[in-house]
Amino acid sequence: MSNYLTVAGLCLLFLITGQAYAQEDTPKNGVYLETYLLRHDFNEGWISINYERAFGKELKNRFRIGIYPDFETLITLPITYTRVSPIGATGTSAIEWGGGFVFRYERFQGNNYYDVPAVLFPVMYRYQAGDSGFFARAGINLWVSWPFLPAPSLSVGYRF
Repeated sequence: MSNYLTVAGLCLLFLITGQAYAQEDTPKNGVYLETYLLRHDFNEGWISINYERAFGKELKNRFRIGIYPDFETLITLPITYTRVSPIGATGTSAIEWGGGFVFRYERFQGNNYYDVPAVLFPVMYRYQAGDSGFFARAGINLWVSWPFLPAPSLSVGYRF
């Protein structure tokens, strides 16, 4: 598992520092907590901690990696690409949609197991309050696995 965490850490470091010297006012990084209102079969946890990086000409594209533990034997890493499409003239509301997958690491009876138990399709309403870095998300994560589960979730975070 340490090799996977090292690779994930290096990817995060690259994403965060990739444009550290650019002088722009628009924040590209974000962190948020996401709580799942319905759990699925492959993880007993309720909350994930996520990092996202905006990119592209208008910063509407997002790459996200999260850590979603069950606090016992399992860690899952949701990894998604999403697109943020603004709604209305103010720019504070948007629809966020995309796709990705979930990587799972489990330690069970002294053995290590790795797999991809689900494909993930988030469809979210996103609210960003003006120039404030705080944002909120609410919507559905469509977990395509066994069983298929449209799981509602709520998120709160900060862009920097």
